[in-house]
Amino acid sequence: MRGLCSNDIDLRFHEHQRLGQLCNMGRVHPRALTRVKTLKSNSFSIHGPALFNSLPQHLRALTNVTLDQFKARLDQFLQDLPDEPHLPHYHSRAPTNSIIDWLALRQADGDFTHPGEATHRDPGAQHRA
Repeated sequence: MRGLCSNDIDLRFHEHQRLGQLCNMGRVHPRALTRVKTLKSNSFSIHGPALFNSLPQHLRALTNVTLDQFKARLDQFLQDLPDEPHLPHYHSRAPTNSIIDWLALRQADGDFTHPGEATHRDPGAQHRA
């Protein structure tokens, strides 16, 4: 996070022309043992970048802020996301309670904004409906 915290696992970032700052995703070697693939797939080096990349661009692009300022903006973003953990005999709209799944569900519902941003629906949606 641009010097706000240590980067002990050497996460690497790049600037995408359209999407802004993104974290390079780790890879799982396809010929690795199944047990090794599972461990790697469930590691922070895989989930961390996916979670970071799912954040809205205005959060990923923050510069010249303190860690507390970043956390405050992240908290504001998270307050607008549902918290519906999977419980026996209860239905949840998203497959998991992951931020990644909730944002994908919002996009599937036609909401192309992220919580904390101004509402912006797909302008062509009403013509296709």
